[in-house]
Amino acid sequence: MTSQPFCATALTGPLALVSLLTLSATSLAAPKAQESESKILALVLEAQNLPLNRAWAVLPRIEDLEMSEDRLLKGLEKAAASAKSQGKLIVARSMLNLDEEGAYSRKAVGLLAPLLSGQKEPLRLRIAAASMLGDPGLRLRAGREASAALSEIVAEDTAEPDLRLAAASSLYRNGRRAADKTLARKTLNAFLLSSDRQLRINGALALAEIDDIFSARAILEEIENEPTEQGRLARSYLNIERKNREMQLLQKQVNRILMRTSGASPKGAKKDKLAVLRELIRMIEAAHIEGSEVDEHHLIELAAKGMMRGLDRFSAFLSSDDYREFAFDLNRDYGGIGAYVNIGKDGIFRISRPIYSGPAYKAGLLSGDRVLKIDGWETTKQDLGEIIKRLKGKPDTAVKINVWRPGWQKGKDMVLKRAQIQIPSVNSTMLPGKVGYVELVTFARRTAEEVKEAVLELKQQGAKTLVMDLRNNGGGYLSQARGVAELFLPEGKLIVSTKSRVDDEERLYSRKGRQVFTHEPLIILVNGNTASASEIVSGALQDHKRALIVGTQSYGKGSVQNLLSLRSEPGEPFIDGNGDRRWNAGERFTDTDKDGKYDPGPRARITIAHYFLPSGRLLHRRIDKKGKIINPDYGVIPDVVVKAETLDPAELWKNALIADLWTERTLHQYVEEHYAGHEKLFLELAESDGGKTDRYPDFEAFYKGLKTTLSKDDVRRWLRIAVREKVQDLRHKAWPGGRLIGDIQEDLQLQVAVRKALEKVGVDPLSIERYQQVLKDWKPEKKKAKK
Repeated sequence: MTSQPFCATALTGPLALVSLLTLSATSLAAPKAQESESKILALVLEAQNLPLNRAWAVLPRIEDLEMSEDRLLKGLEKAAASAKSQGKLIVARSMLNLDEEGAYSRKAVGLLAPLLSGQKEPLRLRIAAASMLGDPGLRLRAGREASAALSEIVAEDTAEPDLRLAAASSLYRNGRRAADKTLARKTLNAFLLSSDRQLRINGALALAEIDDIFSARAILEEIENEPTEQGRLARSYLNIERKNREMQLLQKQVNRILMRTSGASPKGAKKDKLAVLRELIRMIEAAHIEGSEVDEHHLIELAAKGMMRGLDRFSAFLSSDDYREFAFDLNRDYGGIGAYVNIGKDGIFRISRPIYSGPAYKAGLLSGDRVLKIDGWETTKQDLGEIIKRLKGKPDTAVKINVWRPGWQKGKDMVLKRAQIQIPSVNSTMLPGKVGYVELVTFARRTAEEVKEAVLELKQQGAKTLVMDLRNNGGGYLSQARGVAELFLPEGKLIVSTKSRVDDEERLYSRKGRQVFTHEPLIILVNGNTASASEIVSGALQDHKRALIVGTQSYGKGSVQNLLSLRSEPGEPFIDGNGDRRWNAGERFTDTDKDGKYDPGPRARITIAHYFLPSGRLLHRRIDKKGKIINPDYGVIPDVVVKAETLDPAELWKNALIADLWTERTLHQYVEEHYAGHEKLFLELAESDGGKTDRYPDFEAFYKGLKTTLSKDDVRRWLRIAVREKVQDLRHKAWPGGRLIGDIQEDLQLQVAVRKALEKVGVDPLSIERYQQVLKDWKPEKKKAKK
């Protein structure tokens, strides 16, 4: 019996030839593809092993390989999996050079972002990654991810200066939000104030690169004649700017001539005042490189933002998303489990600190606990936003989580009932000598009530005097500023007056029956980030000689903004279950745009008035068109000037080493390993360790194992901060301040405030043992003689 062929019909003639050709092409394609991938990998590995300044020369050889762009990009993606850090950098640059359609932009960002954030990566690679993340070709989501990675470095004060400069420059070029560009420009401007001349020059050149010659001019002119590369660069930037100014003057002259010769418009002709806006939109849609990817609504939103921003520093157009975030910061409540959370470098989701009034803490969750699952869904290496979204929900609903804690053999299941979480805006504690200490984080909806509760509790504990900390408090509700001020003022005292262009002057006085602390000494701490409502409180209490102000001059934000909704874009309809006229988590709404979240609609934040202190002085810092401050006495000027301590420029190298210990969680690991059995000791150390390293169990062995050039005292200081974060759970409440700020052992400004507070009740601070050990040397600044 003859065997039958597998196919039902034998192929003959042309079909057979086609089949043969197809089989031949298929059989030859795999080896050819493998050969191409091998060539790409070989070049990437070659570049990987060269010095970085020579590695870039390999890029043209990669791009000149004889293969389709798609195959080349796929080959690069495979090569990246085998490459080390420098190889990944070369692959990312190749992807950005070759990928005109933007399909590989996110993959390039995915290679660059870990290099940028990698504390152990060579600095030159991190700087190169930062520069590449500013590539103008990064579109939409890739651009947003690049901006997020750059923002983390720019906001990290302990990052290497050259790395922050590169990241800030890229963030400005590639920033998708106004906040990104503001952060970048603010960071670059800060370098101009450095005591290190080279850092000032680097900052000036970076500002010039983003076309901010105005800020950098003084330094650029200082170095433009130097026979150096940086002198040549400065000269080039200044020459371009000078030529631009000449062109602008010429254009103005031409415009004046045209106006004189053109004559008036025909009588009765109506000009479309929005014609230029409409024409620009059409122009962008037709010609801009991303014109096909942006819609008209987005362009109008950008125009609205520019219009409002052009009026003054504080007027703004808030998109629906912007307003949602803004409202949350002020309202500070939501439906959830009640915890501050983060993701460690190991990708594990953890509790940074529970909110001590929330369900998480009541169920037994502590700082440092790892949440491995939420309703059976694994959290490891997931997006932080997605994890938080799964934890939040309607109050009184249940969520099942699996939690692991160091020392446990395996994770444990817990069922928590979500609640409406109110994030405290006030933290307080009693300092030695019966000095009450109250920190105001912001002026939220309940801040006055929270301050009242904190002060009454401290009085019950025997507080003889009070320090109120308004440093870094950017303000909030005016009603709450009034409510806080009148806790300390007799009835009928003027707190603030508001003067507007269209309304009558409004004057707010302290009301009857609000006072709780009207006679005892009060010290208020302020700094350059104390603004708005914080300045109203501190300024009013200073004017009425009710409080002594300690610190540095405040920000000077004394303008009044109103948030106005837009009839043209109302928020989504919702059922107002609690009658507070705003949407709360859990309330039903009509999801008009089907995005799964409530959209409150945009708002216009418009400056409508100025605040004046009881003395009649304007709080607001007024700046002319050239950026010069018109009124140097803006804001609140301290009675006792105390600058915050900063590292000596010669010791700035310490920041990078401290950041490594912190981000690698080396200090936290010590605390975890020694916490059990030492809870009482750690609580004492958190209050004060007297600057002694021998109070920490096994400190010498721990320090020796670090193999660091930091001093033992440097390590002790930051180890104590890790201890303080851990023992908050034992106190059932957070420490005021944050890290070194608000810590009586480390915070010079707070120490001076406490000195003044005790002096007012006739107590020598050095008569108190705790202060003998930690009070720093301080002498008041000599006041400049008035001319």
